[in-house]
Amino acid sequence: MPTGSLVRVGRGPTATRLHVQREGSGEPLLWITGFAISSEIFSPVIDSYAAEFDCIRYDNRGAGRSPAPWRITSIPELAGDAVRLLDALGIDSAHVYGLSMGGMIAQEVAIRFPDRVRGLVLGCTSHGGPRAVLPSPKVAAALGARGAPADLRVQLVGRALFSEQFRAREPELTRRYLGLLAAHRTSARGLVSHLAASTYHDTRSRLRRIAAPTLVLHGDRDALTPPANARLLAAAIPDATLALVPGAGHGYLLEQPQESHRLFLDWLRARSPVPPGPPLSGLAARSEPLTRHLGLQVGMLRTARSLTSPYGPRR
Repeated sequence: MPTGSLVRVGRGPTATRLHVQREGSGEPLLWITGFAISSEIFSPVIDSYAAEFDCIRYDNRGAGRSPAPWRITSIPELAGDAVRLLDALGIDSAHVYGLSMGGMIAQEVAIRFPDRVRGLVLGCTSHGGPRAVLPSPKVAAALGARGAPADLRVQLVGRALFSEQFRAREPELTRRYLGLLAAHRTSARGLVSHLAASTYHDTRSRLRRIAAPTLVLHGDRDALTPPANARLLAAAIPDATLALVPGAGHGYLLEQPQESHRLFLDWLRARSPVPPGPPLSGLAARSEPLTRHLGLQVGMLRTARSLTSPYGPRR
């Protein structure tokens, strides 16, 4: 596939085009990026993974170089895009690696399409909803500075995404990575769409349905998505392994690329070969397209229910 191809996914009124890049060879590894940013953020590390995997990375609908949706999207719809992309590329199943909001999308892919997922990696993410562990308001507000002058952006946004030690040790790399974060800016419509999708993402009561072997990977100094979220995910997913990257923040993949790569490979090699899961059946299979189509509304209901539900992580 040529670098930077636009690939049409889906059919009918919900179809869209996704900006896709594909590097390397081996088992397919689908990379899903985070909130309102392009997959350019993976560029500094992709070569080390492409040495062993067929790496597919793409911009979510409404972000980067993929067109903004004509209507507000949802995490289930974004999960559907990921699977339709595999369809368009002729890939039956893949390892799925989601970061931040991409980890939310990856959870939905694993729950809704278990037969398309081999190994699952949930990086610096949470189950969402009101029971997730939130960052401090100061840290969350810092993300609003993405359009600020470079010096201020390094100080505010960098504080939210990277550990203090990394920022002090690698100021130029911090600037470079923040530049990648700002590459291919998302439109206002795309930002609103991703904000609504992530706000009403809540898999808390459904994590036990994830059948794929799962690596929950998190920086132990993540200020944006506190590490307690990783522990909640690992406790609730039946076949989950928790790995904390020491001294790293939300951007652990960039801060400590070698250690992150080692943790991923060690986990996957110990489990290989990893087959895809069984497909949904019965009512779950029949209702999936409807709940995906109504993803935002269903997400609102699940979020409200989480406030009153006694459901706790599966031990």
